[in-house]
Amino acid sequence: MHITWHTRLRQRLIRRADAEVVRAAVHEAAIRCQVHVHELAILSDHVHVLASLRPEGGVVSFIRHAKSESARRINQERGAVFQWARGYFVESLSRTRVRAACDYVARQHLRHPDRVPA
Repeated sequence: MHITWHTRLRQRLIRRADAEVVRAAVHEAAIRCQVHVHELAILSDHVHVLASLRPEGGVVSFIRHAKSESARRINQERGAVFQWARGYFVESLSRTRVRAACDYVARQHLRHPDRVPA
């Protein structure tokens, strides 16, 4: 599946150091929820995740953990208020589209050079 979520009000709040915090939180959530992350792109105002999960796995639990834990860690490090927007986007993909979707997510920094975390 292809999952995206963005910062509150689409503000460009994610810095380079924050991107590493988000990456770690996504990977921790993946382990916790038995999700396989194929590709991940973190931009200054949104995140793309391409992942596979078991039928009994919960995409909601994965996203909830990734968003809440990354926001908690960023707030703790910065001493400021960082918030994700409510909600997220999820689309399922057939196995034949996974490679193309991985390429799409991997190219996000090229598609949005103005949104690469500074």
